[in-house]
Amino acid sequence: MDRALAVEPFGFFTLDALRAGWYLTWRQLIRIIPVAVVGVVGGGLLTALRMPVLGAVLLGLGVIAAVIWAAVLVAQLTSRWAEARYGYSLIGPVSVWWGVAWRVGVVSLVAGVILVPPNYLAMSLTESFKGSVPLTLLGHGLTALLGVVNVIVTLLATGWAMSRVTAAQITGLPVAPESFATAAFSQPLPVARTPIQAAAPVAPAGSVRPAVAVPTTSAPARRADGKRQCPKCGLYETERGSVIGWYCTICGWREARR
Repeated sequence: MDRALAVEPFGFFTLDALRAGWYLTWRQLIRIIPVAVVGVVGGGLLTALRMPVLGAVLLGLGVIAAVIWAAVLVAQLTSRWAEARYGYSLIGPVSVWWGVAWRVGVVSLVAGVILVPPNYLAMSLTESFKGSVPLTLLGHGLTALLGVVNVIVTLLATGWAMSRVTAAQITGLPVAPESFATAAFSQPLPVARTPIQAAAPVAPAGSVRPAVAVPTTSAPARRADGKRQCPKCGLYETERGSVIGWYCTICGWREARR
């Protein structure tokens, strides 16, 4: 009987959530950034050439294309991640995108509220104490630190949301069988075997091996009186007839006529 999957979502502050969020984020960025760059550069060039309307249109189209492409990639990459980890791809790209997007949005909103006081402090140190180098550097350092915290929280939220959506879809499904490629490479490679010939039995010391008669195609031996040796009984009681040729008077052997 097939075992059913029991998928538990990741905890928020876990290494698994961070890895899953990084899996989706960097793959999404390397696909979105070229689209955004084309829109920004094209819009800037058209604006510089005194065609601001066309520049604004191209810039807007680039932003819209990047946003749509990002939403499509969320569903695709989450499904690919689930298939690589659990053996099942996800269905319903719209529901997958929405399940990840609203969770990340809620976490970002909560994190933004929590980080309001530190952000206000960093802004105050930077703007209010411009004449004090140490306080200004402290304000810039705090701003950079809060930026790193925001990135980490976004990655954690993304990975956590991916695990929640995946668990909701595939929990209770049978455990996916091992893929063909994995099964093929997990089997030991066949080893070429050469047949081993059985060794001839060794006679005990002091014993005499019986003589083995080896057939020969040489002419039969002849005695001094001209009689041929019978190849069947080994005697020399042979006669030569004018019709049948050589024959043995003891065992009845006859020479084969050609």
